[in-house]
Amino acid sequence: MTDLPHAPGWRAHLDQAQAAPRCGAKRRDGLSCTSPAMKNGRCRMHGGKSTGPRTPEGLERARKARWRHGHYSAKAKAGRAEGRRAIKELRALLAML
Repeated sequence: MTDLPHAPGWRAHLDQAQAAPRCGAKRRDGLSCTSPAMKNGRCRMHGGKSTGPRTPEGLERARKARWRHGHYSAKAKAGRAEGRRAIKELRALLAML
C-alpha cells in the first residue's frame, strides 16, 4: 500500500475547489456563509432554489402536475351535491307514499 493519491493532480483540483467564490450571505450566527457560490452569487441555501413558475403556461403546468385525484375539484363537488339533492328528493317521495 502506498501513500500516493488516487488521481494525479488531486492537489491542484482541491486548490481550485477552495478558490471558488463564496456565498457571503449573513448567517443566523452573524458570520458570513462560506459555501461555494453558484452563478447568481449565492449558495444553494441562500438563493439557489427556484422561485417557481411565473408565466401563465408555467403556472398551469405546475397546477396540472400537482393534480392527484380531483375529489375536491368544482366538478366533483357539484356532482356530489347533485347526488345529495337527488337522494333527498327520493326520500321525500318515499315518505309521501
